[in-house]
Amino acid sequence: MKLRLLLLLTFPLVLWMAVAGGLVRVGVPVPTSAGGIGWHGALMVGGFFGSLIALERAVALGKRWGWLAPVGAWLGALLLLAGRPEGMLLITAASLMLVAMSVSVWRRQAQNFTFYLAVAAGCWSIGNVLWLMARPLAEVLGWWMAFLVLTIAAERLELSRFAPRPPWAERGFDAVMLLWLAGLLSGAGLLTGLALLALAAWMVRFDVARHTVRGQGLPRFVAICLLSGYAWLALSALALMAGGGYQAGPGYDMALHGVVIGFVLSMVFGHALIILPAVSGLKARYRPQFYLPLLLLNIGLLIRFSGGWLARADWVALGASLNGVALLAFMLLVLNALREGRRRSRPGR
Repeated sequence: MKLRLLLLLTFPLVLWMAVAGGLVRVGVPVPTSAGGIGWHGALMVGGFFGSLIALERAVALGKRWGWLAPVGAWLGALLLLAGRPEGMLLITAASLMLVAMSVSVWRRQAQNFTFYLAVAAGCWSIGNVLWLMARPLAEVLGWWMAFLVLTIAAERLELSRFAPRPPWAERGFDAVMLLWLAGLLSGAGLLTGLALLALAAWMVRFDVARHTVRGQGLPRFVAICLLSGYAWLALSALALMAGGGYQAGPGYDMALHGVVIGFVLSMVFGHALIILPAVSGLKARYRPQFYLPLLLLNIGLLIRFSGGWLARADWVALGASLNGVALLAFMLLVLNALREGRRRSRPGR
């Protein structure tokens, strides 16, 4: 439990240093380390998201060896923040451990969604190996994005079983995955964009969020986070196709940050109050104020991408700054929710 809490308490630091590094890159002067600037993408994907996913998987697996993955990714992130390239090796090793964990879960529960969780972990490992080989960053990022998006899609595939869906829905999901794999292996941005667009449409059509958005409180908030994330995934797919695939430019920037910030962070916002209590054992209390960082996140992305297409560097910096403020506000609200939950759970409350 102590190790679990240590990781959870330091993950936000890793995330913020990575975000701060990204802010410096677009001209916003904020304090961070040289590692946060130079390893911005690796810290976001492997240092934070990879560690968090590995931690959740280790808790679910219930095996001591599974903790090697989140701890390895966490230590690797700390080394990268210190400017030590040895962190690349630790993060790569952590991703291989996540593959082992995911395969173990799949063998124990042979379902479509557990298979795709293992495939997602494999995508992270492939991206990390390419990263170690100093392959072009666009090639690496394609596999890293696949890791994040496919992990979320596989988990939503599991939950979609509780909503009415036709028999062909799962076969449609498989077809989208094959198209995406073809795009990754060929480096064709058009195929990848088509796959992401089809995936966004699939999740909007079959996700339980379509029903829970009519509810109240936390279920409604989660659904709105999910649906806004799917919208950003679709826009990112269109930007990837319109911008010439993996070519540097506003289209690729929108595709990359639309996925990582618009899609993935929206999922984090929506699931934090569900995942954190399950992983930490601490209760968290939902409040309507959580809509504020979600709103700032979306406004910031719209401003950033408008600035990219119009060649307005000041708009890009403003949008990125709003995303940073949204993230800080969200982390403060989560800490307050955990504090309130702990206080209310005490005897006599």
